[in-house]
Order: sequence, then structure tokens, then C-alpha cells
Amino acid sequence: MTQPLDTLLAAAARATPERMALAADAPATYFELECRVRDFADGLAELGIRGGRVGLLLPNVPAFPTAFYGTLRAGASAVLLNPLLSPRETAEYLADSRARGVVTIEALEHLVPPGIPKLCVDAADGALETAWDRRLADAHEDGGLARGDREAVVIYTSAMDGWARGARLTHRSLGANLHGVVEAMQLTADDCVLGLLPWVHAFGLTATLNAPLSAGARVVPVDRFHPARTLALMESDCATVVCGVPAMYVALVSAAERQGVPRHSLRAAICGGAPLRAEVARRFEETFGIPLREGYGITECSPVALFNRVDRPNRPGTLGYPFPGVEVSIRDPRGEMVPPGQTGEICVEGASVFAGYVGDDGRDPASFWDDAFRTGDLGVAEADGAVRFRGVQKRMFTRGGFNVYPREVERALLADPRIAEVCVTSAPDPVKENEVVVTVTAAPGAELDEAAVKLICRERLAAYKQPGVIVIEH
Repeated sequence: MTQPLDTLLAAAARATPERMALAADAPATYFELECRVRDFADGLAELGIRGGRVGLLLPNVPAFPTAFYGTLRAGASAVLLNPLLSPRETAEYLADSRARGVVTIEALEHLVPPGIPKLCVDAADGALETAWDRRLADAHEDGGLARGDREAVVIYTSAMDGWARGARLTHRSLGANLHGVVEAMQLTADDCVLGLLPWVHAFGLTATLNAPLSAGARVVPVDRFHPARTLALMESDCATVVCGVPAMYVALVSAAERQGVPRHSLRAAICGGAPLRAEVARRFEETFGIPLREGYGITECSPVALFNRVDRPNRPGTLGYPFPGVEVSIRDPRGEMVPPGQTGEICVEGASVFAGYVGDDGRDPASFWDDAFRTGDLGVAEADGAVRFRGVQKRMFTRGGFNVYPREVERALLADPRIAEVCVTSAPDPVKENEVVVTVTAAPGAELDEAAVKLICRERLAAYKQPGVIVIEH
């Protein structure tokens, strides 16, 4: 796909204008959503936005698709910012990306640093001029690049060295991946997809927004995951597809066991973001009557690379097979491919692979073997091509489906003069996958207790990076 992502809405609006695109407090047909996007883009264009980057600090609310596709329609790219971030992290990502403003809601505007122009979409009455600053007019253009090759999204990830890096995903890479999702998940206009995963993350954006809308399906935005509410939505909205991380499925099964299984129309349940335990998969299938299909992806690959397709038998315990249009290889530390049955690094190549990180001149050669992106994750290929996960070789772990990089947590804590040394590790947790464990050594003469460490973390780190266990050494 070389067309810009926002054209998928225009095409759907022409083909089925009266079909529902969003089922929410502010429902919209495809025609109505296209009109909202067009108006938003026109408002940005009047302010001189015809390129550059615009931050989106939004939960899964009906305004998200309007702001996202409207930003792309205006020729800009979207810097996706997780509402769980701290003000410090938000400021770092905005500064690094040189975003020229932020679209957010009133409940989150406290995260936006002073001096950054912002638009609160739940308060805006169409008078964008009152919310945006004219400093936005010095737009950065992408030169003569074809629109498919232009940057569409920046997502901050890969903080192995303590600093998150902004992965630059293009219209082409995201488009290729969404078409793979449509094929692998067999999405059609008859589907209803629950938007449980954050749209500011690549998994949620591609699997529960871009792909369903490109197929003409109906999307139900869910601003905050709650298991009981999700069970109710399964029944009330006749949801056919749900995507989530293991922690979500643990919560859904537990809620269904407590209050009963809803009458549902689910035909596909997809799990990613963290390793899926066999017990969770078994309990889900016993409870809901359909298999829980596991896949694998990484932000830099837009993101899906491996998947247990719904039109093929499920392979429990595996990440599935290479995604349509994606080549997956298992390589040794020298970059040589290893035979089936031997563990190595999972490497990915194809149209879905990103354009590079913010600030880099093209792709970082250290991140690639030839054209294959080095994920830093370990796997083993079976004789039929299915891949099993074998851990990570990079220093990170997952918590509730989010990546936690110990070096990033350590850097945030070491910025406080009361702390001399920090060590961040993980402890297995049956619900959250892992718990964050922080061991700190106080500086000589410093007064430091658990409450003080918790406060430092709340001020400087996203909610999912907060330690559950704190050990203080003097």
C-alpha cells in the first residue's frame, strides 16, 4: 500500500457511507467520520499545518480517529503519546520529536509541558485558532518523498540505553501491516472490533483501528479497560473480534468465572504484547469456546510479524507463522541463519519494517543484519515455519503488556541526588506477567524511605513502570 493511511476512510465513505464506523457515545458512520477528519485537517491547514509532527496525547475516545487521520490528512505525522506517561517523559518525547503542538483532552492537559501549544478536543468548539499557537506555521516538509514513503507515526520505544527512541513508521509500513492483519484475521465489513488496546501503541493502532476501518468494520472505542465492562460490551455490541495482552485475558476469564459468561458473537481472540501462558489460553478457550490465538510483533515492524491465522489450525504454544508480506529468520550472533530447532535472534524484513529512529540519518546499521531488523528477542523455528518464543537478549521485560526497560527506570531514579545506586529487576507475577523490583542505595547522609522512592517514580515514570517492590540499602 503506497497511499496515505487517511485515504482508507475516504474510500470506505464512498463505498458504504451509511455503515457505522464507530459505535460509542459519539457514534459515526463512515461518511460522518470522513467529514470530521476533513474538518479537522482543514482546521490544521488554516493554521499552516502542512507537514511536521503533531503530538496526540489521547485515550481510545471517539476523537482519536478524527485527530489521527485528520493530522495525516493535513500532511503531518502523529507522535503517539501514552496517557500513562509522566509529565517528564511527555516533555522528553515532545522535545526529541520537535512536535509543534499536542492534541489532548482536558483530563490529560496537565501532562503537556508549559509553552507547548495544545488543543483540547473535548473542549474545542471548532475554533482551533483559540487553542493553537501561530508558531505552528513553520511546517517541516518531507521534500519530494512519495506520500506512501512519508513518515506517518512516531512511537517511542526501545529504551535499552535509558533513553526511549522514536520509531518512525511510514504510511507504507503501516499500510502493509494493516493489510496483513485484514488477511490473517479475515476481517470483513460484518465484523465488530473492540478497541481495548491503546491506539497510541502500534498493536492497538494497527489491529483494532486501521485494519478494521480499512475492511469497513465497526470499531468500539474503549477508553479504559475494565473486565466487567468488556464482558458487557461483548454482548451489547455483538463484538466478533477482540485483541489484547495476556493480563487482559486473565482478567476477562476471572470476571466471567465470577459473573457468568456473556452471550457473545466472538469468532476471533488475538493475544500479543507478552508471552502467553498455556494455562491462560486453555482457560479462555474453555470459558468462551474459541481458541486464543497468539502472535508476535514489535513497534519497529508496524508491528505484527508472526501470527496464528484464523483461517488455519491454531498452534498453541507458538507465535504462529510469518505474517503476510513479512519474512522472519532466526539468526546467530554473527547474523547467520540457523536451522530449524536451534535458538537464535528473531529478525524481520519486509514492507512493514520502519524507516529508522528520530534523529538518525536513515536506519541504524546496528539494528539490522542486511535488511532484516534485529528484534532483540529469541526464538526457534519449527520445521513447518512456526516460531516459538525463547526469551529476550535485550535488557527488558513486560508488565501488563507494556515494555519496561530497567535502564530507563534506573536513569530516572539516579537523577535524584539522594540516590547513589539503583538496580532494577523483575519478579514473575501471574496477573501482570512481571512486577518491577527496585533496589536503591541511598547517598551518604541522605534520608530516603520507600515513600520518597515511590514519589520520585510517580513524578518521573509512566504508571506501568512504577515499582511494586522497593528495597532500600544504606
